[in-house]
Amino acid sequence: MGIPDPALESYLISNAHSRGADLITAFSAEQPSDAAAMSARIGTVLDGYCAALLDDLRRAVGQIDAAEATWLRQHYLRLIVEFATNVRDSISDASSRHAAAQIVQCKVLEHERNLRMAMDTHGGLTPTLGTESPPQKTPTAATN
Repeated sequence: MGIPDPALESYLISNAHSRGADLITAFSAEQPSDAAAMSARIGTVLDGYCAALLDDLRRAVGQIDAAEATWLRQHYLRLIVEFATNVRDSISDASSRHAAAQIVQCKVLEHERNLRMAMDTHGGLTPTLGTESPPQKTPTAATN
């Protein structure tokens, strides 16, 4: 299948934005005042959005080779960060919003890991595609 053509790409992104807007509207309409309930609600909303998005994007590329992995990573990460930021910003209470920011950050990292696992499982790519670790320098003892 390869990288989706521009029309399909536009459709996928538009669909993700629409789904995200609907979820945020529903989330904003009823916000729990209890911190534990708010945390659980944020997790549920982010998990649902991210799972559906990954499934949609994954199906659109078929086999994941290097070009598809780059496309998938670029769009998936941008869309989940955008959605997670909008979820956080939709919280009316400032102290709850601050606490939610930490939950959101953890969830984004969790879903980035899910993306890496999906790429590794379905495409045989390493989870660190496109990044290389710099060479390690070994400390040397100072001489007099």
